[in-house]
Amino acid sequence: MPGMSRRTFLSLSTAVAAGAAATSLTGCGSSATKTGEAASAKVKLPSYVPFGKVKPDLAPNAKGLSAGFLSYPEELVRSVARTPGDGSKITMLTEIWTQPPTPKDSNAYWKKLDKELGVELTAILGTDPGYEEKFSATVAGGDLPDLLWIPPNQGIQHIAELLEAKCADITEYVSGDAVKKYPNLAAMTPAHWKTAVVNGKIWGAPVPYPALGQVYGGNPNVWEKADGIQSSGPEEFLDKCKEVTGGKTWALEPIYVNAASVLSQCFGAPNKWRRNKDGSLTWFQDTDEYEAALDFVIKLKKAGVFYPGNPKMADAYIKMAQGAIGACVFANPFNARKDTRVQDPGLAAEILIPFGAGGRKPNHHYHLGTIGYTAIKKGDEKRVRMLLRVLDYLAAPFGSKEREFLEYGTEGEDFTYDKNGFPSRTKQGKQQVEGLYSGLMTSTTSPFSIIASSFPGTDRVQDVKDVYAAEQKLLATAVRNPTVGHYSDAYTQHYGRMSTEATDLVNDIVSGRKKLSEWKPFWAEWKNKGLEQMAREFQKSIEQSS
Repeated sequence: MPGMSRRTFLSLSTAVAAGAAATSLTGCGSSATKTGEAASAKVKLPSYVPFGKVKPDLAPNAKGLSAGFLSYPEELVRSVARTPGDGSKITMLTEIWTQPPTPKDSNAYWKKLDKELGVELTAILGTDPGYEEKFSATVAGGDLPDLLWIPPNQGIQHIAELLEAKCADITEYVSGDAVKKYPNLAAMTPAHWKTAVVNGKIWGAPVPYPALGQVYGGNPNVWEKADGIQSSGPEEFLDKCKEVTGGKTWALEPIYVNAASVLSQCFGAPNKWRRNKDGSLTWFQDTDEYEAALDFVIKLKKAGVFYPGNPKMADAYIKMAQGAIGACVFANPFNARKDTRVQDPGLAAEILIPFGAGGRKPNHHYHLGTIGYTAIKKGDEKRVRMLLRVLDYLAAPFGSKEREFLEYGTEGEDFTYDKNGFPSRTKQGKQQVEGLYSGLMTSTTSPFSIIASSFPGTDRVQDVKDVYAAEQKLLATAVRNPTVGHYSDAYTQHYGRMSTEATDLVNDIVSGRKKLSEWKPFWAEWKNKGLEQMAREFQKSIEQSS
């Protein structure tokens, strides 16, 4: 979610995740289908029906441009026709990104939520870090929750077997126009739904996330002496980094794999995978473009523009706000502005738009589009549809009465309206609502919007306009990951170790402990250790579904 930690940003983003663990699931049944070997049917994705009852101030588009809201709607609308539940008990495994809520037995909001949903909800709330372990332990316990959040494919193995053995195939309930029975889910784009497709079937409700990916966000006070962070090419960017470095200030945070990932966009590197003319796939780090970006990061390191030492990732944001670091990598342009405002409400981060480098046009990298999806435990049609209605309620959009209740609770008790008309949580709301809502929106939520109230400080209307403008510029060169919506067993098996070794090698090369000439041999070796198998499995899946 937009407020997730730096650790999670690394593991869920399209960059290589440092230290992603390969977690093996048990209890899925030996007869489960091997996804990489399964024949993938052509799945018809759900129809896209945007929510039209609330008009944003800044319009979204199908390419991924976010809707923008400069003010809070004067009149909220209903997005759900009736109470979704049937009075039964349901369990949900999800993750929270903030402090846990007050326990249910003393949480008035939770009890009201039960009434709104028409169920008795038990929420198993995982934390960051630790969700992978809780996920595996829950699955191994044998009694699967009714609703199960599955994060993006970043190391958890055998998801396909788990889905086939224990989860409901919801394809017939949401494919094509069938999704119109769940109007809030219908407001999700095909790009969102692709991430919930495995074995040619749809397995859950997506969790929409900002469409655009990693960017450098800079402290404008640091970059002012260089006339801002925007650059026409790598030479100017290097010169600007040198210019702002001095005294107790360094231009860039010292997370080299992030620097290489973001700057590889400038050199035209593909987004995760490149699909070649013959249909084969090439891993983005095994390209000349990425190697050129890595060579450029070495030049930056030799120039002394990276902050010395290795501060914790969260500390880097603090140091940026203090002016010790000029720029950090953020998950997306929205987070660059918002997270900087959190550290200093008077600081408006400048978002670096990728420049062309090495004679190549830049490729901004789309994010996966979601942070996973929530699967439904196998059951009869009546129960599966009831759980889909619950998820539909949780996906209520901004401007709806359901969304206000989910996010803020009850007026006067959990929130009040501020002078600008936006809801603001009370002490009770922070204790009872905030943590639980964090888990609810991890299970599913509405498509992302840039909302003025998301930004601390007094310039939040301008923040919306600035982030929206940055998104427009990034979209001009944005490219998608061609494997989104496809699955590879080899990827889940080998990705964790491969990414860790690649990150270690990046650190060694940039730090001078190893040479750049060792980069290509590393990938030649990995082709025989699983990379080529990943590419073949993804290629087969893409060809079967096209």
